[in-house]
Amino acid sequence: MRTATDKLELAVTDSLVLPKTSGVGIKVDVDTPAYGWRDIIGNLNVRGTGANDPTFAIYTGTAMRQYQFSATIMMEVFFVFHIPHDYVPGTDIYLHMHWSNAAAVPGTVIWGFEYAFAKGFNQAPFPAFQTVTATQNSPATRYQHMVAETAAITIAALEVDGLLLVRAYRDATVDTCTDAVFGHTADVHYQSSNMATKNKAPSFYA
Repeated sequence: MRTATDKLELAVTDSLVLPKTSGVGIKVDVDTPAYGWRDIIGNLNVRGTGANDPTFAIYTGTAMRQYQFSATIMMEVFFVFHIPHDYVPGTDIYLHMHWSNAAAVPGTVIWGFEYAFAKGFNQAPFPAFQTVTATQNSPATRYQHMVAETAAITIAALEVDGLLLVRAYRDATVDTCTDAVFGHTADVHYQSSNMATKNKAPSFYA
């Protein structure tokens, strides 16, 4: 009998076939198997006008620019996240902002995320938006790459091929960091079955 410390060798000569059932897939860790994590990566979108747009400012050096969020004015960006076919049904997601500071200024930075999800294929409308926040201390090192993540977000209707609309903002009127900071991107952490669905439209697992 193989143990967790054995070297597992598998010669694959044909396709690997797994059941099409919802929640079936490839797990990580022999001792305590669990579905691993992946990211849905988003690009920052701005309105292009108005006081609440972050500034596309010089970041470091003389040429690199990133979106700079004010220490005194609420500034916002927008995302659309498409839920991929390897999402494990019924699991929570986590929104997070990748950011860094321009100066070694102490205090907390609060990132807010306003979100709404709707299934695709004419199944549901977008509901009222919900709001969650992630609070993180400003680091003592300039340009430190930080990841501010929310607590677990439970969306009962979450399903592959649905869309998650997100408005992300720095709540500068509430946080205590007196420095402008840079937002690089916002992502979604989700648990992955590491496999596709049987069908490309509902029912995805039939």
